[in-house]
Amino acid sequence: MESKTLQTLKIDKDFKNLICPLENKEYLQLEANLLADGCGDPIITWNGFIIDGHNRYELCIRHQIPYTVVEMKFNCRESVISWICANQLGIRNITVETRKFLIGMQYESEKLSHDLKNAQGKNQYDKPESELSCGTPNSKEETRPSPSGHVIAQRIAQENQIAEGTVLKYAIYTRALEAMGQKVPEMVPKILSGRYKISHNNVVDLSLLTSDEIKKVGHRMERNQQPFVQYNSTRQKTQNTLEQASSNDSPSTPSVKDMPAFDPDAAITALTLTIPSWVSSIKRTRMNTDFDRVSFYAKDKLTETLIHLQYTISKMLSAIKEEE
Repeated sequence: MESKTLQTLKIDKDFKNLICPLENKEYLQLEANLLADGCGDPIITWNGFIIDGHNRYELCIRHQIPYTVVEMKFNCRESVISWICANQLGIRNITVETRKFLIGMQYESEKLSHDLKNAQGKNQYDKPESELSCGTPNSKEETRPSPSGHVIAQRIAQENQIAEGTVLKYAIYTRALEAMGQKVPEMVPKILSGRYKISHNNVVDLSLLTSDEIKKVGHRMERNQQPFVQYNSTRQKTQNTLEQASSNDSPSTPSVKDMPAFDPDAAITALTLTIPSWVSSIKRTRMNTDFDRVSFYAKDKLTETLIHLQYTISKMLSAIKEEE
């Protein structure tokens, strides 16, 4: 049996942010259990960085409770992140939003690991251990073929009992939350906790706004005193406010006679005329391509693009139905 210790371990912010936070009641219960029985579960680390057991470590250090450390081996950060996501999905009673984010993040990190392993170029030996990338060359290891994004998505889908396309959709959701977190970090925990009820499509829309616009949405949602805040109920008010602010910032307003004649059907008509060419291209490619000879990489890229197109079409159809 491994001996217990009180050694100082390292904290990686990105790793810790993937760990689902405990509710206050759960945290206090964990503290009581550790004080009564000691730390039975090990702290899991990679290169000295905690990847599972952040709360146990914090409480053990505070109360001087010895613990066991189990060091795991991974090739790079991307592999560690993938493991953390899979581990959290398996042991936590998490919100729907967090589950979607973790599945998307697991796919993104594994795919990035695959892409980096196949990339040519930079030697990254001079990076700190916590920043090691799967693109780091290692002459002691054999080069092995990596799975394609399609294979990765298929495996993750099976593990979570969802469709492969759903994994790719969750990856879009994860990228949107990551983009939002770069602008307004405090919004992301509120979405993942379920405090802010925002649909997949609206999360993507929200991530495209500026920091100020996102903050205005957050402020309006926060003023709603209900336990859970619906984004749809504040979206129109926020949009009206943003449009009014934009109008006030404009140096001058053209007169009616300076305005071109407005055709409300113009954009829709142009799109309607364009789409048949897409359909024709898709049909032609499907009929003339030997998919058995196409690389996994090419098929994976096309699959992602088609999933995004499918999502965009669904969004447009929803917009049309809302106005009928």
